[in-house]
Amino acid sequence: MTSHFSRPRRWAARAGALALGAALAAGTLAGCSTSSGDDAGSKTITVWGWGDPVKGMKAAVPAFEKKHAGVTVKVQDVGNPAIWDKVTTGMAAGGSGLPDVIDVGADYMSNYLETFPDGFADLTPLGADKLEKNFPTGLWGGAQKADGHQYGIPFEVNTSLIFYRTDLFQQAGVDPASIDTWDQMLDAGKKIKAATGADLFAVDKAATQADAANFWQMLARQSESFFFDKKGDIDFTSKGSVDALEFMKKANDAGLIADVPQSQGTTSQAKGETPVALLPLASWAVSTFANDAPDMKGKWAVRTPPATDAGGLTAASAGGTYLAVTKASKNQQLAYDFVEFSMATLEGQQLVYDGGHLFPSFKPMWETDAFKADNDYFGINTNDLVMTALNQKTPPDYYTKDYAKALKAYDDAQTQVLVSGADPKKALADAAELLAGQTGRKIAKG
Repeated sequence: MTSHFSRPRRWAARAGALALGAALAAGTLAGCSTSSGDDAGSKTITVWGWGDPVKGMKAAVPAFEKKHAGVTVKVQDVGNPAIWDKVTTGMAAGGSGLPDVIDVGADYMSNYLETFPDGFADLTPLGADKLEKNFPTGLWGGAQKADGHQYGIPFEVNTSLIFYRTDLFQQAGVDPASIDTWDQMLDAGKKIKAATGADLFAVDKAATQADAANFWQMLARQSESFFFDKKGDIDFTSKGSVDALEFMKKANDAGLIADVPQSQGTTSQAKGETPVALLPLASWAVSTFANDAPDMKGKWAVRTPPATDAGGLTAASAGGTYLAVTKASKNQQLAYDFVEFSMATLEGQQLVYDGGHLFPSFKPMWETDAFKADNDYFGINTNDLVMTALNQKTPPDYYTKDYAKALKAYDDAQTQVLVSGADPKKALADAAELLAGQTGRKIAKG
């Protein structure tokens, strides 16, 4: 069976946020599409996206048009990252040139909501308030303002999983199923290192790319922490944030972290060329192993992450996208109707899934027969793992418009800890002070 995951589409949060800032500074950027809302009363709505989401949405168009006589839906592949320049330009111009509907990455949503508070339409009075129960809590909350109103409906969703080498655990005499916490995993790593010479996991210690923060983000999210809290205050000094980096220091001090530049990716680890016992990755990676490491079939297994503390979350968000309606649209209700049909009905979701093969956020889709078969490579139903994780009440990620600066500040702190042996608590406190000075944000009380 083919896995129900796509290859990563990498929203490049740091680059995207920097591009947004640059666009605002420049004031204008090249090339915007003409909004379908330019003609009052038009029965045409335009949708912007890129890649697989566009394929999925196009597949839903004929059925929607059949239900809405005289309506035409135009789904345009704007490209990634080109779409962000176009969206930023249009919002900076008060909505000029924007379409009716936009596919928005999770790491961009709060950025746009803060920077352009009138950029997206409030979907709550259009009917979104009735849909919340059908979507994962973490992703749903990431498209809200402080007023609790909804500005985007979740499209695809990813969660964190742990891929692990069964042969290395077996050689070390460790049963992976017995590991409930990350501290227990650290003890297992010491046994694996002694028995096989393999490291527990890999990190880009010098943080040569923003993705070097991925493992810390997963650990912090499991402790309900992130770069910012719900108020937009800097969250580096919270217990969860500090505990996450302290865990990484313990693993590093024990000689269990392989130093692998992020530019090399994870393929060498999947193939066993860089021997590690764990690959903490987002759920999209399920589909990559069969292509990248076919000879390792039977040596890799997958599970949800262990908890940071006993009884805690064994899940962490790993991004997703939303469909949002622009406030400039002159057909907001009709645009929302397309969003609801394609994202929040079984008929529309089946068409979108068949067209784009992205893991859906819409929970009722998970109960369909297509999501009940085993994955050939791993020999289990990997969709069950994802659903188990997504059904946990993980908190939303609060990215804010200052995510790029926060990511840089954190990466520098992580490098100080893993390369120079700095104290995690002090490194994060210093990073928080630096970020506060750069942004004017408050530091949350730990």
